[in-house]
Amino acid sequence: MAASLGATSLADVHHEGLNEILRDLANAYPVHAEQEPQVLGVPVLDALLEVFMQRAMGLWADTAHQRLSREQILTEDEEMLLLGDEEEGVAEPGENPATSELPSNILLAHSNRSKLPSPVVEISSSLSASGKSQLLYYLIALAILPRSFGDSSIGGHEAAVVLIDADDRFDARALRIVVRGIASEAKGLSDSDRITAQGPPDDELETVVSSAMQHVHVFRPQSSSALLATLCALDTYFFDISRHHSASRPLQMIAIDSVTAFFWQDRLRDEVARTEDIGRSRIEIDQEREQKQGFYLSDLYSQLITELKRLQGRFGCTVVYTATVSGGRPSSNSSHFALSPYDRLPSRTPSLRPALPAPWGFFPTLRLVVHRDLVRSFPPAASAHDARKDAPMRQKVVRQGKFSAWINSWGREEWPRRVADSVDALNGGCFSFYVRETGIEIPPI
Repeated sequence: MAASLGATSLADVHHEGLNEILRDLANAYPVHAEQEPQVLGVPVLDALLEVFMQRAMGLWADTAHQRLSREQILTEDEEMLLLGDEEEGVAEPGENPATSELPSNILLAHSNRSKLPSPVVEISSSLSASGKSQLLYYLIALAILPRSFGDSSIGGHEAAVVLIDADDRFDARALRIVVRGIASEAKGLSDSDRITAQGPPDDELETVVSSAMQHVHVFRPQSSSALLATLCALDTYFFDISRHHSASRPLQMIAIDSVTAFFWQDRLRDEVARTEDIGRSRIEIDQEREQKQGFYLSDLYSQLITELKRLQGRFGCTVVYTATVSGGRPSSNSSHFALSPYDRLPSRTPSLRPALPAPWGFFPTLRLVVHRDLVRSFPPAASAHDARKDAPMRQKVVRQGKFSAWINSWGREEWPRRVADSVDALNGGCFSFYVRETGIEIPPI
C-alpha cells in the first residue's frame, strides 16, 4: 500500500525544466523596452549601429548555419548512442529514454551555443584633436551612469567600463565633466549652473558622479604585447571581487584609446625580426612561428582580436576604440572634410582606409570618422576691413566647439543596397556633437 501511495504521489509531481522556469519568471516580471537603454545610449549611433548589425548578422548567420549543421550531425550521433542504450534496458511507460537521465539544462546546450555577435565601433580620424576621445568619453559616461537620477531618466546603463589608455592621455577631470554634464542636464540645471566643478555644490549630484566614476577601470599598457597580456587577464581581474567596486555591475564596454598607439613601434619590431630571418630556411622560420618564439605583426594583431572576441563572448560587452589613420590618403571624393560656417552638412563623405592591417579592417561593425568643423579660410582678396567684420561670426563658430561625425564610406561599393539606403535615410550617416565647458552634447538628427 505504501508503494502504491508513493507511486500515486510521484505521478502528481509536475516536472519543469530550466527553460519553463525562466519563461514563467519573464512573464511574471516583464521588462519594458523603455526601461532598458539601447546598446550605446545615443539614438543616432544606435540607429546606425542597428543598420550595420543587420549586415553583420547576415555574415554571422551563414557561419552559424554551418556550425549548426555540424552540431546537428553530432546530436544525431549522440541520439543513436542513447537509443543503443535503450535497447539494452527497459524504459518506463511515458519515459523518453534519450533524455530521462539528463538534467533539463542540458537540453538547452545546443540552442544557446550560438550567440549573436556583440558590436564593435571604430572612431577614427586623419588628424589628432578631432574629437575621438571626447566622443569616447561620452559613451563611457552613459555606460557608467545610473538609469535615472531622482525622478528624471538619464538613460545610463549602470555598468562598468574598461578603459585601456594606450596613448597615456586619459584625463579623469575631462571625463568627470562629461559625466557631471549628463547628470546635470537630466536634473534640469541651467548651463550657468553646470560649469564643471565650479558649479553650485550639490551633494546628491556629486554622489552620483563620484559613484559612477568608480566603475571606470583604467589600464595603461606600454606596448602591444602588454595590451595583449592585459586583455588575457581581464576576466581574472573582474572575477576577483576584492580588487574593484564593480562586482554588482555588468561589463558594458571595453574602450581602447587608441589602437594605433603602438603601430609604428610594432612595425619597427616586425622589420627587425624579418631582417634577422634573412638566410634562414623556411622550415626553421615556420617551426619557430608555430611555437610562437618570434615576433610576427599579423600574428600579434590576430591574437589581440581573438582576445577581444573572447571577452565579448564571455561578458557580452561592446568594444569601442579610437584610431588615427596616418598611412594612406582619403579617397578623391573626400579630400576635404571641413565645413564652412555657412554649411549644415558636408558635401562629401570621408572615406578612410582601415587604420591597421588585417584582420583589424574586418573587425569593427560600425566605422565612424570624426573631425572638428573648421572655419572657412579668408578669401585671397579679402581686406582687413572684411576680416574685422567677419571676426565676431568666426569666433562664435569656434566657441561652439562643433564636431562632425560620418559613417566611414570605405568599401561602400560592397555594402548591400538595403544598408546603403538605410544610411542615406539617416541623414547620410552624418551627425554633429558639441564639446563645451559644461560637457558634451549630441543633438538628435
